[in-house]
Amino acid sequence: MNDRVYSVAALIAEVNTLLEQGFSGVRVEGEVTNASTSGRGHLYFTLKDDAAALDCVMWAVRARRLKFRVEDGLAVLALGSLTIYPQRGRFQLVVEDLQPQGVGALQLAFEQLKKKLEAEGLFAPERKRPLPALPNRVGIVTSATGAALSDMLKVLRRFPHLEVVVAPTRVQGDGAAEEIAATLDLLGNSGRAKVIIVGRGGGSLEDLWAFNEEAVARAIAASPVPVISGVGHEVDFTIADFVADLRATTPTQAAELVVARLEDQTRRVEDARALLVRDLRRQVQLARAHLTGLEGSSGLARVPQRIRLERERFLRAMRLGPALRRVVEGSRSRLDLAAGALRRLPARVAAGGHRRLLASRRQQLMQLVSAQVSRLRIRTEAGERALNHLGPSKVLQRGYSITTLEGSTTPLKDASPIRSGQHLVTRLARGELRSLVRAATKRPAAAQPATGRQPSLFDDDPDSGPTPEE
Repeated sequence: MNDRVYSVAALIAEVNTLLEQGFSGVRVEGEVTNASTSGRGHLYFTLKDDAAALDCVMWAVRARRLKFRVEDGLAVLALGSLTIYPQRGRFQLVVEDLQPQGVGALQLAFEQLKKKLEAEGLFAPERKRPLPALPNRVGIVTSATGAALSDMLKVLRRFPHLEVVVAPTRVQGDGAAEEIAATLDLLGNSGRAKVIIVGRGGGSLEDLWAFNEEAVARAIAASPVPVISGVGHEVDFTIADFVADLRATTPTQAAELVVARLEDQTRRVEDARALLVRDLRRQVQLARAHLTGLEGSSGLARVPQRIRLERERFLRAMRLGPALRRVVEGSRSRLDLAAGALRRLPARVAAGGHRRLLASRRQQLMQLVSAQVSRLRIRTEAGERALNHLGPSKVLQRGYSITTLEGSTTPLKDASPIRSGQHLVTRLARGELRSLVRAATKRPAAAQPATGRQPSLFDDDPDSGPTPEE
């Protein structure tokens, strides 16, 4: 039995010494659970199996080197040292290296990033942009010393007027992905390229890994111009291939895709040129045939004569201008003389004559108006006398009456339409009579006088007119 009394810190320090001596560089396999990353980048997780669990920590400096994402359910092999965390007295494994079980770390990282970017829609076909119709400015993002650059330039030099901008960058090793992404962003926003080729020659998965990094994928997606990915050989697929607007199996094929667009435009121009030449030749032939047909025509023979006549008309028109100017100048001179004479005429004579003329015309107008008014007054008075003599009131004063149906203003002239039980209104010179019809008798028409003149309601003799009936 050890009689020594330890402090907590001393005991943990001594145990840690023993653990570091006996359990340094141990390998532990298990399933990841409770995985999390702190604000400083430290990775915390638990390794477990069916019977036990072990807390693990991987410091940020080593966690940043991992190619894959540590997530729950992942089977891993951890290499590290056992220790006790003094502040909490917890037993843990400080992990120095971590490898996925059953699949390589790079392959796992590839699948994880591919799944993530596909879920965000970066691989969607509708996001892909077509190459420009005339890609006359091409940018290349690759290594300045690689064979891929010389292969691409050899293809692109088939078009001497094609402008090629090479943006050299590292394509392998630590930091290569960030450098590729920065070069893509700089070249794409410079406006110097209409299409960009990004790629490198073949190699292992580790050699091509820079093109599987998230930074490169997002730089390709954010490029303002279409991007062609040409990485490795035909069997190699990278994340850049999935995000790019167009994938080429090799860097050489990437250059061929650009040249193919230019060759297509060249063929279209040549075809258009051939059609234009053919049409022009046809037009020339038709014009020549037309001229040949006009050589013997009378109309063509009269062309010189028509030209001569038109020239004579033109010369006459040229001579007409000075003549017209002389006429205008003569008229202006006469006008100036008349104006001077008018100004010399005494103003008072002209003014007095106008006043006398206006006074005479006003007196004549007043006489005409007065005569017209007199004629209208005489006609009005005559009409008024005739109206007074022939008006209904004068007739009633002579003993006649006017009978109408009650509610009507039309005088009755015939008893035929009158029915028993109707009410009549008889208007006299002074007052009205209202009566009820008991019976109506139709009187035969009276014989016409020999003279053919009918009795008048307005005659002075009351016996000569009709008698009102009830």
